[in-house]
Amino acid sequence: MAHYRKVETLIWNDEKFNGLSREAKLLFLCVLTHPNLTVLGAMRASARGLGEELQLTSEELEEAFGELLSKQLIRYEYGAAFLWLPNFLKYNPPESPNVVKSWESAVSYLPECALKRELMQGAVKVVGGLGKSFQGALPACFAEFIEKD
Repeated sequence: MAHYRKVETLIWNDEKFNGLSREAKLLFLCVLTHPNLTVLGAMRASARGLGEELQLTSEELEEAFGELLSKQLIRYEYGAAFLWLPNFLKYNPPESPNVVKSWESAVSYLPECALKRELMQGAVKVVGGLGKSFQGALPACFAEFIEKD
């Protein structure tokens, strides 16, 4: 599990973020800095559990979660309790091939679902834009998402 990640200070200039309610901003920052968020920007979490952590009422949580979903700042698969920040790797790319190797462990903490496969496919694309040493570090669990020449 990642215990350190970058939070871009320009988030305060972002139109999507600034258009959020206070509760939605708080929920987004909670997810972004949550200790259970993996190095891939995803975690197993329930909306209700996050709301309880933040002491939001049911109504506040429903509205805040809905805002984040509608602006596509988060993706969520209810049946699997899978929460993903789709732009996470854009702002927190792997800093070394060893980080890419650690993705195998991170993937094991995430529930199986369609969004997990979408995340893994996106992670492969991120690594594709990096050097060969990063590409060579991709764990075997990502092999099905690598495009064949």
